[in-house]
Amino acid sequence: MPRVVFFGSPDFALPSLEALARTSYKPVLVVTQPDRPAGRGRSMQPTPVRRFAEELEIPTLVIETFKKGDVIDRLRSLEPDFSVAVAFGLIFPVSVLEIPSRGSINLHASLLPSYRGASPVNGAIVNGELFTGVTTMEMVKALDAGPIYLQRTVPIDPMENAGELSDRLAAQGASLLIETLQGIEAGTIAPVPQPEEGVHSAPRLGKRDGLIPWDRDAIGVHNHIRGMNPWPGSFTYYRGRYLKVHRAQPWDCIPHDHRPGQILVCEGEHVIVACGRGSVRLVRLQSEGKRPLDAAQFLRGYPLEAGEMLGGEG
Repeated sequence: MPRVVFFGSPDFALPSLEALARTSYKPVLVVTQPDRPAGRGRSMQPTPVRRFAEELEIPTLVIETFKKGDVIDRLRSLEPDFSVAVAFGLIFPVSVLEIPSRGSINLHASLLPSYRGASPVNGAIVNGELFTGVTTMEMVKALDAGPIYLQRTVPIDPMENAGELSDRLAAQGASLLIETLQGIEAGTIAPVPQPEEGVHSAPRLGKRDGLIPWDRDAIGVHNHIRGMNPWPGSFTYYRGRYLKVHRAQPWDCIPHDHRPGQILVCEGEHVIVACGRGSVRLVRLQSEGKRPLDAAQFLRGYPLEAGEMLGGEG
């Protein structure tokens, strides 16, 4: 049986770990990042991968860097055939990439060379792509630049957000990962260098990236809102107060004389806001410290005024 070391941290990696555990590629070790504060109480919580690996009774190793302690020596002692990385969150040094005898394989949530980096799903949605996909590749020192084994194209629904698309890509990626390992072992696939054209980066996002750019057209604002949900979250300000927008939809794309961010309608179940061109309907909103609500419920407890502005800083 091939010896596999699995590297992963967030929910996106769980379908891949589960798929490996059901086959002859069940990992001999799972490596993940340290506990992080989570939830309302911000208590320290293990990564989803660590919790799942412990349920499967797979040995785990928690690291915050490859440079501390005997991490590299321990990996070498396992004599792995494959290292498999799925959303691990750390850069691999060459000394670690060279440990497995059959290769270090990464599953990435885009059709490389497009959207290299930490936020490929967000980037594809924000930019209004009609499709994306998953890629398996041989890891190299440069980020997401290694030669490609297999790719699978996945259409993007115009109303789904980054979290929903990520879940679909994770499931597709898990089966592609198994297919890749089987193909490498059978000698039926070989990595192909990435094209030099079409390289597009998707750097790690911060909370400020979620600020809604009302000056874009209605489709662009809609794509930004869904591309930033659930993380880092799309938001704006009303009368200086933080206002989170979980879901929206394009309302019209007609040119108008309203200022971007101006509230046009706020009654019943309709919150319509002007964009640089056209307008969007805000479907689900959340005021600071409160729970998310559909627009009609939100307006009953947090009245907005037509003609006033959304945007700016808190």
